[in-house]
Amino acid sequence: MSNLDTVIDFGSKNLRLGVFNQSSEIIYSSNIKTTEVFESENLDNSLNKLIRDAEKKLSTHLVDVNVLYDSSKFNFVDLSIKKSFDQPILISKYYKSLIKEANFIVSENNFKDKILHISINNMIVDDNKKLENDLDNLKTKSLILELKFICLKKSSINNLSNKFKKNNLNILNIYCSSYVKSKLYKKNFENKNNLIFLDIGFERSSAFFFHNKKFKFLKSIPIGGNNITKDISKVLNLDLNYSEDLKLKFNKDENEISFNKNSLSDINLYSELIKKNISINLLKQIIEARINEIIKLAVTQNNFFKNYTSVSKPIIIFIGGGSKLLSKNFNFDFNKDFSELIFFNENDSDICEAAMHYHKSDERLLIKNSKKIKKIGLFEKFFNLFSK
Repeated sequence: MSNLDTVIDFGSKNLRLGVFNQSSEIIYSSNIKTTEVFESENLDNSLNKLIRDAEKKLSTHLVDVNVLYDSSKFNFVDLSIKKSFDQPILISKYYKSLIKEANFIVSENNFKDKILHISINNMIVDDNKKLENDLDNLKTKSLILELKFICLKKSSINNLSNKFKKNNLNILNIYCSSYVKSKLYKKNFENKNNLIFLDIGFERSSAFFFHNKKFKFLKSIPIGGNNITKDISKVLNLDLNYSEDLKLKFNKDENEISFNKNSLSDINLYSELIKKNISINLLKQIIEARINEIIKLAVTQNNFFKNYTSVSKPIIIFIGGGSKLLSKNFNFDFNKDFSELIFFNENDSDICEAAMHYHKSDERLLIKNSKKIKKIGLFEKFFNLFSK
């Protein structure tokens, strides 16, 4: 049905689906943990089952989808662009054309990437006056836009598109999962100025920096929760599946674990550790060591962070599947760098709703309105072909 919006969160470990009506209300949701439910199947088959089950339930075919995706291959670009005029002009008249021009500049100089998000950081008129909203009827002789671009490798996008085409699905939009979640979740911290969202995924971690409610910086690294599982397996000489189960259950109360019959091995993990003579303290140290490395590489080990913290210490907010194994009982090397550590509780519907919230936002229209800035001539097509 054309009046339905479909969101798929396409993760390495979890696939989530949310279907929304015209009022942006979720009417169907489901998820598949690919490493547990389909150990012998690949992501393609998992995606197929996710879609077919939804179609049976909704009695309709799903064709067009909006995809949430995360990767360490996301790229971040900062750009300021200025336009001067001979006489005062309406800002609203040139505002969109200036964004299109900026979009064209970034696209032409990053031809291997595709722009997925554009964020307006500042809007400056007459060289020194910052504006926030309400551009109607305002005039200026100069307009400066400070823009942030989040891009993804075209090769990654093509691979993703091919996976969906195999299941007769057409991708309408691709959104950076960590970004759209952070955009929505920061509304829970309206009275806080400096926020860092650290999304720890299965095979990557992404840090998003916000100051005064505005997106400032992105850092993504190819290290995530799966690296912790591998560390546990290697150091403690345990099976990978057992190590993953142990990692996920580590912070739960021992009595809760005793009665949990859903683990891979259907056993009490702590009792097995005692039988195997494995130190719980050593297990904790393994997890802490890798988390400290992720925080170092994704957050604290860059010049932006050093400048960012010069005024006040930020709050770091942990999200993503990997963050669920953390607690304040851990010994983080970088506690002194943050004013507060928050472990944000999110569920499957929250993630899909974050995508829909962004899909309906004004910011999303910046990308939509920036397409096809100008017609490229024959010589330019020939030049671009051989420059790639």
